[in-house]
Amino acid sequence: MSNELWIAVIGGICSLFGSVIGVVGSAKVLTYRVAQIEEKLKKQCENCAIMDGRVDRIEEKQAVMEEKIKVANHRIENLEKKG
Repeated sequence: MSNELWIAVIGGICSLFGSVIGVVGSAKVLTYRVAQIEEKLKKQCENCAIMDGRVDRIEEKQAVMEEKIKVANHRIENLEKKG
């Protein structure tokens, strides 16, 4: 075989090796980034669950306050009728 052929074969092998290393490195970085995003999403979901609990308590308090306002308005109407 001639020198040119050997150089072409060695160059092709090196190119293939470099491509494989690049793909593997890129896959590792991608896997790391996906893991980070999953962790952020998990924290966000935990915060949403906390907020849902808070909203539920606020809605319960609002219902109680609305009922108290209705009772107070009814008492005022009764007092106005008597007066």
